[in-house]
Amino acid sequence: SINNSAASRAPPPFDLKAYISRYETQSETALQRLLFLAHHFHNEEGDGNNTSTITSNAFEMAVAQMKSTGNYRRYLEEYGAIEASPDNASTTNAADHPSPELTGSPSRSGGGGDHHHPHAKNIIQHYIEYDPNFAPISKIEAQNQLEILEGRLSTAQSHIMKESIRTALLALAEFHKKRGELREALRRVFRSREYCANGRQHTQVCLLLVELSADLREWSSARDSITRAEHTVMGDMDDPLFHHKLRAMQGLAYLAEGRYYDAAKSFTSVSPDLTNQVNSVISAEDIAMYGSLLGLATLDREMLHSLVIDGTFKVRLELVPDMREALRHYSRAEYGQCLSILQHTLKRDLLVDIHLHSHVPILLDMVRDKCIEQYFQPYSSASLEKMGSVFGCTLEEMEMIVVKLIGNGSLGEGARVNVADLTLRVESGDNLEKKTRRRARVAAAKMGAHFTRSAEGMIMRAACIESGVTIQGEKQRRGGRPRGGRPQMHDDDPEMVVDDDPEMEKGVDPIEMDGSDSDGDVMEIENPNEF
Repeated sequence: SINNSAASRAPPPFDLKAYISRYETQSETALQRLLFLAHHFHNEEGDGNNTSTITSNAFEMAVAQMKSTGNYRRYLEEYGAIEASPDNASTTNAADHPSPELTGSPSRSGGGGDHHHPHAKNIIQHYIEYDPNFAPISKIEAQNQLEILEGRLSTAQSHIMKESIRTALLALAEFHKKRGELREALRRVFRSREYCANGRQHTQVCLLLVELSADLREWSSARDSITRAEHTVMGDMDDPLFHHKLRAMQGLAYLAEGRYYDAAKSFTSVSPDLTNQVNSVISAEDIAMYGSLLGLATLDREMLHSLVIDGTFKVRLELVPDMREALRHYSRAEYGQCLSILQHTLKRDLLVDIHLHSHVPILLDMVRDKCIEQYFQPYSSASLEKMGSVFGCTLEEMEMIVVKLIGNGSLGEGARVNVADLTLRVESGDNLEKKTRRRARVAAAKMGAHFTRSAEGMIMRAACIESGVTIQGEKQRRGGRPRGGRPQMHDDDPEMVVDDDPEMEKGVDPIEMDGSDSDGDVMEIENPNEF
């Protein structure tokens, strides 16, 4: 067996500031990630002091951002003063929630509830004291600023100045976006698209639409915007990385929908020149991690080398050295070390990613199954116990995994588990060829019997028509054909012989009723060697 501990190591302490610095300051994705990290580490079992510190720091940074941008709605949602909206956006006014916003009283929930729901226990109250003055003051300031921006839009519309209208709409969209009112911001950006006059303005609006759709987790809308942009002619576009930005965000949409292969192709096709130009949604480290993990899970060995390990994407692997090491072990067929790095070193970083965390168990299982297939490929027999030691599984777990792979055909035709000596075996090529030839002979014999029966029926029908024989039935169906599908002959007709076989009366094929070939693999053939 392979000593996996030598290949993997415990992950270093999580650096919150370094992690969040990858993303644009005061962006929606930075706020969402801070809140996600706070709740994740609060629920994580481990070093209590370290996780508590990370949770506290994440909440402090999130509250600081909410206060600096005037995002009072999200602040009240976190403290449970108002009910959280599905998209964390507000399109309502103060009259919808008069009591909590005016009194500023957060909910005081008890100790029960779901630990994984973001607002189930309003855990932020355990780390940061509620500020009752922030929401009312911020609301008044936001209302005053909104009136100013709406006035500018009205003035531009009264003068019918397209550029001024577009600028005013984008300013309103930015105002709503900073305050977490994403759906209203999306509506303003949609309207501004009508007033774009050149390619540069179209690209700006398109990227804003995709970004807001991603923040709202409306991936179908994001893909629609991407598709529309890819099929729009923008002659004077001055952004050479525009299409690569779209590919990166399209990869996020594919990932969210579980289309891992398409996501891998999208991320690995992004130019290395695209680094932090779209860090309001995704960072350069994210592209490197997503592309390499999805490629390892879905691409075959040849494509993995051409697109990830040896292609232009390999420049990005410098940002994720642990993943680069896992890919190196995989390329050397050191599957145990590869899986050990993924499970013990990288798994924590994967689980704290807001887009990737729900897909981690599926992707790691896909990588494990792929490694087992590659490991067993050169062998005709392997011990399950030894395979378990290589892949870090118990004998029972290894047996269950192998049975699943046999069931879906991943280990090839003829793979079987020998429960007597607990080995995985695959039949030789000669045995598989003999079975294939036998099935072909049986299929050919059945086809011949069917042809003979059909030919005899056609000859009989032609003879009846030529002799002018009238066929009558007791009860005829709408098409004039007797019930049961067979002609009923007169018993006193000297030229016709009525078959009294009960099987033929029922319209049942006697060959199919023959028990000798009911298993589909056995049939009497006069001369099998002639095939």
